[in-house]
Amino acid sequence: MRLDRVRLCRPIIRWVDGDRVPANPFTKEPVSEPLGTALIPRRRIAGKHINDVQSEAIPVRGWKDGRYVLAIAPEHASVDVFDPGRRDPGDPPLDVTESWVPLVAVFTVGERGAVVVPCREVEV
Repeated sequence: MRLDRVRLCRPIIRWVDGDRVPANPFTKEPVSEPLGTALIPRRRIAGKHINDVQSEAIPVRGWKDGRYVLAIAPEHASVDVFDPGRRDPGDPPLDVTESWVPLVAVFTVGERGAVVVPCREVEV
């Protein structure tokens, strides 16, 4: 599928047989793919962070569901996330041990929010 047709959104939660499962907010159907990473176009990254992205497409943590990428926020990522925005001036040099970093993304409906991407994809 062409990346320019990808629709980036947050998953919603549905209850299926007493379990909370992620679902597509447009189709309302539970996601059948496993949690992983899916590519989004670089132009979906917002603000100053677009200059930190090294390639034309970047993987985000979440689910792929047809032409939808259901990206999750850092607080829901279940991975160790390094946030360079929380550094204070005068902090010691970076020694990034976490393998993920949050970036601001523009979602299909126009809102902006954090998504989690692999550190190796970004110049931090």
